[in-house]
Amino acid sequence: MNYIILFTLVIVIVLIILNQKKKSNTTVTVQNQNQSNDSSEKDSTFESNDDFPQSDFVDNYWIPVESKKRVVKINLYIKYKNSRSIISERQFDLYSFSRGAQGYHLHGYCHKKDRIITLSSLGVLEVKDSSTNENIPNIIEYIEKRYKETINYKQDLLFEEYGWAIYILLYLSATSGSVIKKERDIILSFIKSIKGFEELTKEWIDETIIDLYRPGKMEIRNWIKEGIKKSHNFDLLYPWIDKLEALQQGTNKEFQNLKKYILKQIQEIKNA
Repeated sequence: MNYIILFTLVIVIVLIILNQKKKSNTTVTVQNQNQSNDSSEKDSTFESNDDFPQSDFVDNYWIPVESKKRVVKINLYIKYKNSRSIISERQFDLYSFSRGAQGYHLHGYCHKKDRIITLSSLGVLEVKDSSTNENIPNIIEYIEKRYKETINYKQDLLFEEYGWAIYILLYLSATSGSVIKKERDIILSFIKSIKGFEELTKEWIDETIIDLYRPGKMEIRNWIKEGIKKSHNFDLLYPWIDKLEALQQGTNKEFQNLKKYILKQIQEIKNA
């Protein structure tokens, strides 16, 4: 009889302990949910605030822009309306920009946030050049104007207008296995011969050629087709192709094949 009473008491105690543990877990879960909700509310509050602490703030205007960042240095004072309609004023040192059809991305140092951020030209309400105190009626036109005054503009423009030619010469040079200094000098001389690009330094050109991406066979052939369709002047390349060919030791079939391919494509266009 005593064993039955003792067993019953043990069962009761175990059930009480389990019930208490269940209540405790439920309390912790509720507390965690509340903490999570509090955190979400705080994040939401911070996110709607102009001082939202992000290491690299990109204002959410969702406009597509080019991947290339074009370098230009301008000290600006901006009155800015972000995508959540919060208006603020800030000192902003522009370092570079990316072009888009609807607007530009402006990359630089924000004195207010004390870090590098990206703003959208769509959010710029008022702006002036801090260095000259000049009011700027159109931020995009002003940036483009200042950009054209930089050496970076010439460097970018070189590849926009003559990248196709430089890559063809580079590919031909690489068909022998590596691009030697004499071949780089020929490409350098070609670039310096183009009107408007004489001011580019030999050091920059040589370093750029060394670091350039080397296109593959099919890629370069597609570029040639595209270039011919766009009426690029391939005639200006022939003297430089001949100079590169003179450096080849023995028969370089890949070099000869690409040269013939260019001539064939041009002839087909003329006959079309």
